[in-house]
Amino acid sequence: MTILTLAGQTGPKYKALANSIERAVHDGELKPGDRLPTHRHLAEQLGVTVGTVTRAYAEAERRRLIEARVGSGTFIRGLNPGTASFKVTDSTVDTGIDLGFSIALELDQPEQLTRTLATLQHSDVLPHLLRYQSEFGLEHHREAGRRWLLKTGLGDFNRDDLLVTLGGQHGFYVALNALLQPGDGLACEGLTYPGLVTAATQQNLRLMPLAIDDQGLTPEALESQCLRHPPRALYLMTRMHNPTGGSMSQQRIDELALICRQYQITVIEDDVQGCLGDPARPSFSQRHPGITITIASLSKALCGGLHVGFMRAPEEWVNAVGAAFRATCWMAIPLTTEIACDWLNNGYADQLLARQQAEIEWRQNAVCERLNQAGMSPRGGGFNVWLDLPAPWRAVNLVARAAEHGIQFKPAEVFAAGQFSAPQAIRICIGGRLKRDTLLSAIDTLIYLIQTPGNAQDSQTNI
Repeated sequence: MTILTLAGQTGPKYKALANSIERAVHDGELKPGDRLPTHRHLAEQLGVTVGTVTRAYAEAERRRLIEARVGSGTFIRGLNPGTASFKVTDSTVDTGIDLGFSIALELDQPEQLTRTLATLQHSDVLPHLLRYQSEFGLEHHREAGRRWLLKTGLGDFNRDDLLVTLGGQHGFYVALNALLQPGDGLACEGLTYPGLVTAATQQNLRLMPLAIDDQGLTPEALESQCLRHPPRALYLMTRMHNPTGGSMSQQRIDELALICRQYQITVIEDDVQGCLGDPARPSFSQRHPGITITIASLSKALCGGLHVGFMRAPEEWVNAVGAAFRATCWMAIPLTTEIACDWLNNGYADQLLARQQAEIEWRQNAVCERLNQAGMSPRGGGFNVWLDLPAPWRAVNLVARAAEHGIQFKPAEVFAAGQFSAPQAIRICIGGRLKRDTLLSAIDTLIYLIQTPGNAQDSQTNI
């Protein structure tokens, strides 16, 4: 394979080879599914040791460029959670029936925005929204965030410990930047939010994907990892797991917290979707605030376009988080934050959240009832429905079949962190612009595809 070369590169040879693979992938010289040479063959070709190629392949796998298949060899990755497989398209483009993204329902937010902007033009706060602000945000914005976190069940925090973020993804990136250095270990559930994987990869962190059950991360998996190599931080979704929809019991949270305290692990709690559930559900933030950095967002409760979230850190981490925040964007956008906080303060956010929850409940019941009647066992939570596929289906093949009918959703592989073995399952999203009849029609088509003999043939031949 002459396109892989070390010529003209400096530094460790294994990194130079990994860089060569990455360049070839980006330039299109290596395509998804291409098989790479064996370690020994490539070592002989390049005049390096087999150990150098082994380390290079490991580095390329860490960058999610390649995957090793037992008994088959090493291949260029197809689905890549950090790029095309989890990328939002232009909202003006019709992409068919999109069940791929967990986004808020579109109700009357545009009309409310019109009213808010009309009121805002006469507000005394308007001049302040055009000025640079502290990285923590304006005081009345943080107070609105404090009340929101309390109302949604995350705990009653001091507003001076809160920062206004550019949504949840920005909060995760800032938290990782504040807590960890390149090469540090970050533990997470084996199936997790792809945006977390992307942020960790860009910061050169070492992902430690751990086993999960219906509640999420198991204490046994965390304890086992800590005995081998304790992570520096742990990323969790306790109240609404994405993609499976599970939630943790108080006992599970306390068991995990005990291990985290023993090994001095800081918890990054993702509660972006937690607001969609019962506020009484326990959370790390509420039960163990001293070891928890909290990331919340209004994107699921209100809408994604305002892109406003709130972040809370223990006192010992406030300065580090503030410094990381300034290094990324200095401050959240005051204008969109003012709009979001106006919705929080005038009661519209409460009304919108209640309407979202009522519609979610109807859709969850309707979708799961159809799937149950077809002999399947879905699990639901928020805007997501998780479905394990019957044999011999492979998730990527079902995704391809559904795409032929104009229906899109995500295979479990998209959510697999590091080298975690993804189950043959899919995530179906029930929010966004979808109407009820369109959603249910898509579910009926999905059931038909799964149950029709012969449709899974590719799943048997492409293993």
